Amino acid sequence: MCEKRYDDILLISDLDGTLIPRYEMISEENIRALNAFTAAGGAFAAATGRTPESALPYLDGITVNAPSIFFNGAMLKDLAANQVLETRTLDGDLWRTFAARVLYQFPRACVEVYTAEQCNILSPEANDDPRLDDEFYNVNHTNLKTVEDETWLKFFICDAPINLSFVERLAQELGIDKCSNSFYSEANYLEFVPPCTSKGAMAEVLKAMPAYAGRRIIACGDYENDVELLRMADIGIAPEDASEDAKAAADRIAPPCREPLVPWILKEIL
Repeated sequence: MCEKRYDDILLISDLDGTLIPRYEMISEENIRALNAFTAAGGAFAAATGRTPESALPYLDGITVNAPSIFFNGAMLKDLAANQVLETRTLDGDLWRTFAARVLYQFPRACVEVYTAEQCNILSPEANDDPRLDDEFYNVNHTNLKTVEDETWLKFFICDAPINLSFVERLAQELGIDKCSNSFYSEANYLEFVPPCTSKGAMAEVLKAMPAYAGRRIIACGDYENDVELLRMADIGIAPEDASEDAKAAADRIAPPCREPLVPWILKEIL
């Protein structure tokens, strides 16, 4: 009997909440299934809000043979070649003004600026998001003046949801909403990336590359920052415990995140 081939498939998956249950690693079942998929001609890419460095420990032992999406769409990087293929940046002094206002008006928020190399935390260390301790981020506690001349890829605020609604109002007041794309990646995480930037938009760049021409795209994600990715895919898949926005954007609903997703895809979709 002929072995099943996946030469016509590009699988793009979110990590946290999709392949990675909270506070865990990718399961051995998912790892084996992903490697079987790529060994049979499939192309696999990650699509995450993480930096490349904080994603790599989770991808250890997995064949990632297509360029992956980082910073929620602000970077496309070929991990195998260690080569950045495309970046999108937050440009202009308005971002520095916005950062200063957020730091002043929301004194309990964890305020982060992401450059290509690291996560820069501008708020007091006491405000740090607990996730940073255990999730492999290259963290730099610094101040706004130190990073104001750096190239910013993503601006991130962790705070109570009610406070984040006022951050959104401040963004409208300053005109930040006109020069960015913003979304929630969890209920208490509000993120700003460059205009027309998302996982879905960068997936379109990946799809247009000659190496992936003609492949069907299967995309997986669980939250608001995955919606455009799920919509652009030929088949969008959200776990059963995903957000309502993600499930509404998906074509198929998979078992909850704690159950291995990739074996389910190989059996039920492919």
